[in-house]
Amino acid sequence: MSPTTWILIGLIVVMTIVGAFFIFSGKRDDNQSNKAVLPLKIQACERLVLYLERIRYSVLVKRVFMPGMSRTDLQFTLIQNVQDELEHNLAQRLYVSESTWFNIVIVKDEVLRAVNAAFGENPDADAATMAQIIASMDNSLIDKAVITIKKEFNTI
Repeated sequence: MSPTTWILIGLIVVMTIVGAFFIFSGKRDDNQSNKAVLPLKIQACERLVLYLERIRYSVLVKRVFMPGMSRTDLQFTLIQNVQDELEHNLAQRLYVSESTWFNIVIVKDEVLRAVNAAFGENPDADAATMAQIIASMDNSLIDKAVITIKKEFNTI
């Protein structure tokens, strides 16, 4: 064989080795990335479930209502608490699917709508009565959102 042929064969061998190195090192980096992100995804699911549980009407009212509170203060505090809790967990959006995040936002919007509706439907009720009314309301959307998060968690 001529020297040119040997050079071509050598180049092909070197290129094959270099290519294989890059392919396998890329896969190793992907595995390392996945290993680094996995705990963050688990934590995001945990924190979003915790958020949903914290905005459950009975839990929310128990946490924010104080005897002697005015009706207006109760309404404002309930709404502010739901919004603040979500803002505190905004970064979790990076680690869950868009559909899961969409469910979280839908629940938050529904809680705010229901709280405001309860106050609108009971204009003469004092804060203590409003706290009882709101605490007794149904949170079925929260249960559905928790199921969605559990399904996503089980696919991690």
